[in-house]
Amino acid sequence: MNGHGTRPTADAILNSLHAADQLAELHDAPPAWETPAPLGQRGELPPFPVHALPAWVAEHVSAVTEETQTPLDLASCVSLAALSTAAGGRAVVNVRGSWVEPVNLFVLVAMPPGSRKSAVFRAMTAPLVHAEAVLLSRIGSQIAEAEVARHRRPQVEVCRGSTTITQNRSRKRPQRLP
Repeated sequence: MNGHGTRPTADAILNSLHAADQLAELHDAPPAWETPAPLGQRGELPPFPVHALPAWVAEHVSAVTEETQTPLDLASCVSLAALSTAAGGRAVVNVRGSWVEPVNLFVLVAMPPGSRKSAVFRAMTAPLVHAEAVLLSRIGSQIAEAEVARHRRPQVEVCRGSTTITQNRSRKRPQRLP
């Protein structure tokens, strides 16, 4: 506020900060980055670095690419997604101190319809699906037992100040025990 009890106007504040001069400097400065390319235009992309993949993955990628007659990039990207899925929760990055984040990879493959994306996806994820089936067959009975035990476990709920033990017989609604 000024000495007369009135508030300064926005123009007065901007003038006191020399905002017009600062804006003129910004507009006259060279651009901080290159002008973006218009959407829909793309240049030549470098080939996918298949050599950077483990040898067994690179061989699988090459075989699927040849079998499906699809771009190498497609099978390569799906292989990265499958590897990330397989490693899910097993690798973390310690950012600093106690800040730890899981390592995740999110992959999006965009190609026109009919470009054999599904065939490549099935071929690249088949080993992962097979491993999951083998692991599930080993511990499937333990999972089923845990599910049954979880649904039989009594639950405690408080109803209007009194404690009631209920038996969860279905997922819909707990039943009161007699």
